[in-house]
Amino acid sequence: MAKKGERDPKRERFWRAALRRQRTSGLTAKEFCRREQLAETAYYYWRRELARRDREPGARAEREKVRASAVPAAAARKRPVASTPLFRELATLGGPSSAADRGLEIILPSGYRLRLSAEVDRGLLADVLQTLETPRC
Repeated sequence: MAKKGERDPKRERFWRAALRRQRTSGLTAKEFCRREQLAETAYYYWRRELARRDREPGARAEREKVRASAVPAAAARKRPVASTPLFRELATLGGPSSAADRGLEIILPSGYRLRLSAEVDRGLLADVLQTLETPRC
């Protein structure tokens, strides 16, 4: 935790990720905060604060510093960073089956495995993937 008057990189990363998720969620800030169990007042504070920080001279260098502190150097070398999702061709196992029997397994770079039915809600899947891949503060 940062000392009084110092910026807390973990907190800043958390709120930048939350603000990014809200923008892409299609939800209003109020709905998003209720779903994520975030204080709406804190959401608006951090939205203003991060916008202010981004306008400061040298803001880009500061953001890079915060990002760099997110992952230890050794861990960063172990896992390649991809700007777009990586896809792999999938083959079905076994014989013919009905659509209800078919499913999908996704293995994320973080090690999480998701087994999904063929009828999974796309919005829910997007929310789950975002939550699993967002760094914790």
